[in-house]
Amino acid sequence: MNTALITGANSGIGLATAQGLAQAGYQLIVLVRSQEKGEATKKWIQRFNPATLVEIVVADLEDLAAVNKAVAHIRATYPHLSRLINNAGYSPDTIQFNQQGYEKSFIANHLGHFVLTVGLLDLLDKSGEGRIINLSSVALNLGKAARFFQKNNTKFGAFAAYADGKLANALFSKALVKKLESQRVTAYSVHPGVVNSGFGSNFTGLGKLLVLAARPFMITAQKGAETTIYLATTALENIQKYNGGFFANSKPKHINHRDFTEANATQLWDKSEAAAANML
Repeated sequence: MNTALITGANSGIGLATAQGLAQAGYQLIVLVRSQEKGEATKKWIQRFNPATLVEIVVADLEDLAAVNKAVAHIRATYPHLSRLINNAGYSPDTIQFNQQGYEKSFIANHLGHFVLTVGLLDLLDKSGEGRIINLSSVALNLGKAARFFQKNNTKFGAFAAYADGKLANALFSKALVKKLESQRVTAYSVHPGVVNSGFGSNFTGLGKLLVLAARPFMITAQKGAETTIYLATTALENIQKYNGGFFANSKPKHINHRDFTEANATQLWDKSEAAAANML
């Protein structure tokens, strides 16, 4: 049976993706921050797909020790993993830093997923045709690779921090191509669209007003999940030549950003390894 792991599956695009994959016959692992949210997610998925097996794994992506614990559990429980969908993420209202000085949303949006993914690469290979799908955004165009992992840098705003994470998500997919040359795994990044999924619900001030003004023009979570579901379920022959690429509206899209380079992808991988070691 095909098994998909989805982070942040308790709401929005993640929940819509989980429902879509359940309908496609996948058993699911939902990685969420609380058991309560996980139980609600499981109940909702099985309400419409009673036969779907759903396991809840609790881990906060900002807590790399918890992520490693989740990896160990998954490795001990499953002989292989078909799909890894790194969906969870958030945009901070204000810049905050962890004990090591790293910007928190970048850790949650990128580094936690990096540690999770690297820990599960061999399980994806064992499935015979594993796929990694990283949720990015066209907001990456405002990101800067030079800011990645800078410590206690208060010279940029909260949305810029979010954009950095989205650029990292796309570069991570690009970096995985080289790392997976000898394995039966492909990787992709996705722009889901501007989705009415609770994005910006934590904002205050002007940010809150802008989100409220834009909400009537946003697409549904179900629409936003379509590209992820397409990449997870379509025949490999339809997407293999775009390995490492960026998709929107279920089609490959070119990223026109001077920082979207092989060199920056490699540097991101190296910096991610170093930061993860520093935080554990």
